[in-house]
Amino acid sequence: MYKLEIDVFYNKRGQFMLKDINNRIREIKNEVAKKQVLEKKLNELKTDLYKSESDLSDLEYKLKKELNDVEKLKKLSLSSIVSTIMNNKEMKIEKEEKEYITAKIEYDKCNSKVILLKKNISDMEERLNYLKTCEIEYSKLLREKIDLINTYGDENDKKKILDMEKYIDEYLMEIKELEESISVGNCLMGEIKETKKLLESAKTWSNLDLFGGDLISSLAKHSKVDEAQRHFSIISNLLERFNKELEDVRISSLNFSTTSRTLDIFFDNIFSDISVNSQINKSYDDVCNLERRVNRIIGVLKENKTRISDVISAKREEYDEFIDTI
Repeated sequence: MYKLEIDVFYNKRGQFMLKDINNRIREIKNEVAKKQVLEKKLNELKTDLYKSESDLSDLEYKLKKELNDVEKLKKLSLSSIVSTIMNNKEMKIEKEEKEYITAKIEYDKCNSKVILLKKNISDMEERLNYLKTCEIEYSKLLREKIDLINTYGDENDKKKILDMEKYIDEYLMEIKELEESISVGNCLMGEIKETKKLLESAKTWSNLDLFGGDLISSLAKHSKVDEAQRHFSIISNLLERFNKELEDVRISSLNFSTTSRTLDIFFDNIFSDISVNSQINKSYDDVCNLERRVNRIIGVLKENKTRISDVISAKREEYDEFIDTI
């Protein structure tokens, strides 16, 4: 009887110690999963940056051939380019001028991407810095746990616990992938909303210009479209990153063309204010459509995260119940 009481006490003590270490492991596991996902994303971003910087160098070389003062080129806005063309005595766009504007847009888009990638890399490295010791802490706790299982359990218990650990780990990685996708999606939505505001303003000025506006309304319209183009570049780059995130969580990607849209607006404007008004309206409708699609996908991502969180909670409950039986 006395020996039985000792065994019961011994097992209860083992259960308490296992539960305590499990709670600590549970907290650190989230950090380990996040670190692994972020490290993978960081490598992808660095690879993308290397390629983008190479592309930017090629584009800059191409522009230098067309314009001697490259610093002037970098400061030149699309509106001022178009104004120069509009004042041409022949009032038409030559093939070379079209190629120049196309190259300028591509350069700006690529430059915007490089800036965004550098910021994302810096942010990710900062986040990883806070997680640099989590894997060491996790390994230490895991060794303690295995020692406890060896002391209080048997090989079957050990195998079952490790299987459940692996099951939970896989779903934790999915959760972190989904969280990254949602985060990028939210950044994309912020840019889309800002672009919508700019296009709404451009529509207002374009309507005023169409019905007898003056130089001020024309310049204001071009200024808003210029700013919208800058945001189109950011949207394009964020969309590219969002699509990569969606691939990781097995969701279909989105498409959005920026260069052709802006070129249509400017080239048509040279010939007809009615055309540019129509193109601004079309761009606004396209952005609204993209907003709905991105919003829907973010909703799906959040639903998937909730579903997987429920699966993890259920498995952890099963895990805790099993510990009580050891």
